[in-house]
Amino acid sequence: MDLLPLLIYLFTVLAPSHGFSVDVEVPITFQEAAAGFGQSVVQFGSARAGGLIVGAPLQTGDVNETGKVYKCDPGSRRCQEIPIQRPPDAVNMSLGLSLAARDSKLLVCGPTVHQACGENMYVKGYCFLLDQSLQQPQRIPNTLAECPRRFTDIVLLIDGSGSIEAEDFEKMKTFLSEIMKRFRSINTQFALMQYSHRFRDHFDFSQYRRSSNPNRLLRSVWQLTGATHTASAIQKVVQELFISGRGARDEATKILIVITDGEKSEDPLSYSDAIPEAQRAGIIRYAIGVGEAFSSAAAQEELQEIASKPSNEHVFRVDNFDALQSIQSQLQEKIFAIEGTQSQSGSSFQLEMSQEGFSSLLSPDGPVLGAVGAYAWSGGIYLYGSGGAPSFINVSRTSTDMNDAYLGYSSQVITANGQSSYVVGAPRYQHTGKVILFSQDTKGREWTPRSELSGEQIGSYFGGTLCAVDLDRDGNTDLVLIGAPMYYTRLNGGRVYNCPIKWPRMTLICTETLQGQTEQAFGRFGASMSEIGDISGDGQTDVAIGAPMENNNRGALYIFHGGKGGFSPQYRQRIEGSLFPSRLHYFGQAVSGGTDLTGDGLPDIAVGAQGQILLLKSRPVLRVRVSISFQPSTIPTSAFNCQGQEQLNTEASRAEVCFTVTKSTMDSLGNGISSNIQYSLSLDPGRTKIRAAFDSTGPILSRELQLGIEKKCEKHQIKLPLCPEDTLTPITLRLNYTLTGEPIAAAGRLRPILSEDSALVSVGSLPFEKDCGSDKVCTDELQISFNFSGLSTLVVGVTPELNTTVSIRNRGENSYSTTVQFFYPAALSYRRVLLLQSNRRAVAVKCSSAVGSKEQTQRNSTCHVNHPIFWSGAEAIFIATFDVSSEADLGDRLQIMANASSDNGGPITEHMIHRVELPVKYGIFIILTSLEESTKYVNFSSKEAGTSVPVTHRYEVKNLRQRSVPISVTFQFPVELSGVRVWDASEVVPSKVPASPCPCVCEMGPVMPSLPYSAPCWDKLLREKGPFPSP
Repeated sequence: MDLLPLLIYLFTVLAPSHGFSVDVEVPITFQEAAAGFGQSVVQFGSARAGGLIVGAPLQTGDVNETGKVYKCDPGSRRCQEIPIQRPPDAVNMSLGLSLAARDSKLLVCGPTVHQACGENMYVKGYCFLLDQSLQQPQRIPNTLAECPRRFTDIVLLIDGSGSIEAEDFEKMKTFLSEIMKRFRSINTQFALMQYSHRFRDHFDFSQYRRSSNPNRLLRSVWQLTGATHTASAIQKVVQELFISGRGARDEATKILIVITDGEKSEDPLSYSDAIPEAQRAGIIRYAIGVGEAFSSAAAQEELQEIASKPSNEHVFRVDNFDALQSIQSQLQEKIFAIEGTQSQSGSSFQLEMSQEGFSSLLSPDGPVLGAVGAYAWSGGIYLYGSGGAPSFINVSRTSTDMNDAYLGYSSQVITANGQSSYVVGAPRYQHTGKVILFSQDTKGREWTPRSELSGEQIGSYFGGTLCAVDLDRDGNTDLVLIGAPMYYTRLNGGRVYNCPIKWPRMTLICTETLQGQTEQAFGRFGASMSEIGDISGDGQTDVAIGAPMENNNRGALYIFHGGKGGFSPQYRQRIEGSLFPSRLHYFGQAVSGGTDLTGDGLPDIAVGAQGQILLLKSRPVLRVRVSISFQPSTIPTSAFNCQGQEQLNTEASRAEVCFTVTKSTMDSLGNGISSNIQYSLSLDPGRTKIRAAFDSTGPILSRELQLGIEKKCEKHQIKLPLCPEDTLTPITLRLNYTLTGEPIAAAGRLRPILSEDSALVSVGSLPFEKDCGSDKVCTDELQISFNFSGLSTLVVGVTPELNTTVSIRNRGENSYSTTVQFFYPAALSYRRVLLLQSNRRAVAVKCSSAVGSKEQTQRNSTCHVNHPIFWSGAEAIFIATFDVSSEADLGDRLQIMANASSDNGGPITEHMIHRVELPVKYGIFIILTSLEESTKYVNFSSKEAGTSVPVTHRYEVKNLRQRSVPISVTFQFPVELSGVRVWDASEVVPSKVPASPCPCVCEMGPVMPSLPYSAPCWDKLLREKGPFPSP
């Protein structure tokens, strides 16, 4: 069986650089034809005495020899095989599958040593501890454990009752022969008893040892026939066969196989008499039921009572004796699984398949080897301390659910106050994975779990990789990164959990997750991880994380910068394998960093790919500090004393711009680092009107500067080309720059880069000097007055707009943020402002009104007068116009108040407040019209004297204004013409108008010259209800 593909997926299984810390222009590449070269890598030693140690675990050599280890020298750019003294039994060990280094020690492991023990093939491991000279002072373990001498005593108890046909009895004998052949070895022996209501020992263990030929032993076995005394037969086996006098061995595993075709009958004993006795003797019992008799529930329950627990592992049922052949392999596997093993966990194996060294590390306590196959692949780790036997650390003794968990697949040491604990990954635990933190008890004896974390997704391989990180580099571990490289979403493949350690309780709590670039669902992000030192120069440890299957298996490497509390979810740099010309595959399958191997004092990063190793250099990080100063620090008033001039071209100040370059990272390059800074200066960026400019380039200036590790300054003259309108707001000088590192010859043309915390934009402020006299305090003297622009009376409904002519003066020093605020009734609303005149150039007045509610009875509007400065001696006259609602109810008089104020903060005087009142009247527009339907003439003669003829007149009254008003209409008509009575109006009858909104009253005058008729209307006459007809 080839175990390598099964157990090392992450060894067989980063877009161009977007960050800045790792150089990708001049990598050092190592390439060897050895199979598997690049699956593991570790940095060892220093630039002078060390190099890269690279594993090629698939490379074959002599007979039964797999795996080689190479040392690659960055100076010569060549690799050389490291000779390892392998013991003769190191068969196919996959040397170099895991590597570890610490200080001057190197650990090289091959965890697939094949050990043949009889018919079984076990898988162990060897590791080799090398010193700085790569000499081999120690082998771990020194020798493999001898093949286990496990003994198994098996009693075959067969039913020979009369219910079994003779032909079927022979088939049963054939089955027994095949079983005995399958277990033929010096460590397994058999005994056979047949039972019915009688009992016969055909051969015991002693006889079997003398002649173990199954055919010869079974040739004389004849069927007894009779009843079925199964319970009594089990008791006789326990008392008469599993005894030393019959050849049974005390140290052997005792197994009883019962074959029967039906329930017991006429048996004087019950199973409760026989089974407890077998249990006390430690006998493992298998029950095989043959035939249709076991289709009933009672018969099946009897089989379960005969067999050991759990029943599903120890009971077999077949339909007939022909089918016995079909369970031979199953029975063999189950017996093999418990052969010689009597652990509480019931695991199939103990340490036979341990694969020591599958993961490895060198801790302060000594070498630590992962043993993923121990105890039925529940796993664990071996700690080889300073003396005595190694400590085996696992949880299979206390946990019964660890089978196939692969504990020890990854491991890391964490340290606090000089004490070591271990974080161990079990990526196949319950198919989701688990990570366990072990610490030693106060007595320094037992290793116990202190904290556990389980994965989220089935198959994610949570805990497949681990990386312990000391962020602040104080010697204490701050967090553990836990890789789940098989985690899958539609957008991302792989995930890393950022898990700080809560001391002193030693609790792991995962707070953030790190992921790679999207659209890489099968990228295996997190397949490898390593600390890489502080490559950003911020004092925090950074990490590199591999994603070897991104970009169609080309691979990628991600750089994350450390910070307080952990790592930001956003990676700082992504390096693709396709970026390099050597056509890499699986770039990022292994990574090791944090050590300077090239002699420049900067950490290097080794990255494994298929058949290659790339050594990437980190770059010197420069920090730039920018300062901006002005001389003089304020623009003197003499520079902007315009005195009516538009063109000035006066000097305002001189700006001094200084760049100070220092190194953030520690290196051995001295001051031989140079960089080019290109910077631009911008005066008042964003303003449409130019207030300041450089001597010949306008408001923008660009320059270039060459710097080493030093400080350099440049000065630039600033002028005022025009008379500035705004002298309150300081002039802004904004500086933008970029830094380009020059190639460093002594470092292989490595280029320095700018630190990420260097501000690329700096801003300076150049204020105008305030003309405030010797006390430097500006005291203004505002005076305000206004009138209604010649209007003597406001007629509501006739006058739609009200103009206020406002005069404001400043008799004191400059006034800043001068405002005029109006207060007036809510029936008025601000409309516009118009500047009439001023004694200064380009004075501006801008007004606005506050939004009011219907419930308010007062409103206010604010006018900004020449913001930001209303100059000393300035005067402005402007008209503020207000709309007057035609329905306004202002009473008899309208009052408006205006206040003048500023930000100078002086006292309020009577000249700063002005009130004016205006009489108010209300305009109406009433029309009375005679209608065509009125009587135009009447024919009458003297003959008709005394007769009565009605005369009808119709009139229409209209209100053409919006306002509702009370009215009274009086009608008068003559009764005499030239002294002659025309008619005798004895009665005046008004017409009945149902829709009339007001009553009509007829009044007869007492004097005949005229007879008045009046119809006073005292209610409101609304225009929308007119016209109103009258008689």
